[in-house]
Amino acid sequence: MSNTARIALAIFLIAAAFCIAILGEAAMPVWLIGLGAKADDVPAEGAEIVARFTIGTAAALAGMLLALGRRGRGPAIVVAGFIVFSGIADASAEFALDATASSLVRPAIQIVVGLVAGVVLLRAKPDPERLRHPMMAGVGVVLALVAGAAIAGNVQVGITPESITRSRGEDGRFIVHDLTAGMWEDWKGLPLEETGVLEHLPQLRGLSQDQPTLVALYRPNCGACHDLFDGYFGKSLSARVIAVEVPPAEGVELVESDLPEDVYCDGCVRLKLPEGPVWLAESPVLVGLVDGKVACVSVDDFQRCVDDMVEAADLQFARELEEANARNAASSP
Repeated sequence: MSNTARIALAIFLIAAAFCIAILGEAAMPVWLIGLGAKADDVPAEGAEIVARFTIGTAAALAGMLLALGRRGRGPAIVVAGFIVFSGIADASAEFALDATASSLVRPAIQIVVGLVAGVVLLRAKPDPERLRHPMMAGVGVVLALVAGAAIAGNVQVGITPESITRSRGEDGRFIVHDLTAGMWEDWKGLPLEETGVLEHLPQLRGLSQDQPTLVALYRPNCGACHDLFDGYFGKSLSARVIAVEVPPAEGVELVESDLPEDVYCDGCVRLKLPEGPVWLAESPVLVGLVDGKVACVSVDDFQRCVDDMVEAADLQFARELEEANARNAASSP
């Protein structure tokens, strides 16, 4: 059994090396990405160096476990322990980033593989008479180390600067932006320039200055979001309506649902927050803007916010119409 567990560990290390080489950041434990990002002035370059080192190390360890034969029980136990440690560190980092079910698959695999292999290796001991010759085992270890170094120096890793800088900070952690209703409430009465929202949605500056505007933040797989749009934005309103899609964090897939692919909104302007970072926002959040300032915020009493913006838009239109009539009367003979 110990022989089988050792070979299984070697296969797991080879598979992990292939996954990191092909998938890049998505297959890398978060804690390793953080180490790489901190180790270099350019986070993406540091992460790539660590990824290549991880691939080379995994290949070298796999070769060593195979070359040592049954003499590799001790090193295999150490490798199994490190895999468990990596899984726990990966899970801890994911929880710090608001973990989802899909993001915990990678650390769960590491922990299960490491624990099962470690238990089997500890409970079974190899037959001393079947141990590989020391000279053969030593030569195999040297060749494995050389091969691992060569792989680390030449492998092409699927990590791009954009994938790191767009979604992660210099410490390797996901960038998190707070656009919850509580944050919008704190911004009440403030112009958008003082909220930081324009950094992510610069289009709002021009769209919200000339008329009262409703901004609805939504996720396509959110039933309450579809209810909001179907109930209030199925027909044109006098206030401008902007639908802002909130994308999932990088590597997180939306849960499948029977809902339409996107919300229906008659005549609204459609925007989308930048992909990659973690966006903290209820689904949905409705924000009213008057003269580019936050006037109302709602996650449930949508009617009040809609009525306020429609009333403000109607008053503005009536005022502009009265001013236009006055100008026409003054200019007529």
